[in-house]
Amino acid sequence: MHISMWVPYDERQLRRTLRFILRPQLRAIRPLGGVLIVLGLAMVALDPSTPLAYLVLVLGLLFVFAIAPITVAWSMRMQSNVIRDGLHMTLDDEWVTLAYPLAESRLRWAGLGRVIETPEVWYVMFGRIQAVTIPKGPMTEEQRAEFGAFVKGLQPAGR
Repeated sequence: MHISMWVPYDERQLRRTLRFILRPQLRAIRPLGGVLIVLGLAMVALDPSTPLAYLVLVLGLLFVFAIAPITVAWSMRMQSNVIRDGLHMTLDDEWVTLAYPLAESRLRWAGLGRVIETPEVWYVMFGRIQAVTIPKGPMTEEQRAEFGAFVKGLQPAGR
């Protein structure tokens, strides 16, 4: 296999990728927020003059509704400007190579954790929080079929 393609910078796709990567960590925060909301409401019902009850309630609401968007926005701001110029991606039998105008990364397929396919992309996971997004848009149908068959044949590292 040898697939080489230009991938333009896509801010929406970067946001989706960050949400995908952060989802497991944020899953625990939402139920905790629900518990805080219930606790805050119970505290307000028992004694409406207690400021701590309102603080617990507000924290619960933040955990349920605000933490995920804030975390994604913060992560977006933390990204290097190097990625905004797009990249040249090369996929071969041994490596995935990401070449930006000012930086380059190479990852061996042997270090693969797992591959998750969506209608728009493949998320190639190298560990828990390092993902390479491989978009389907720049590929031809033949390249998609070839890459799809290739990743189905890969064995995740450590298994």
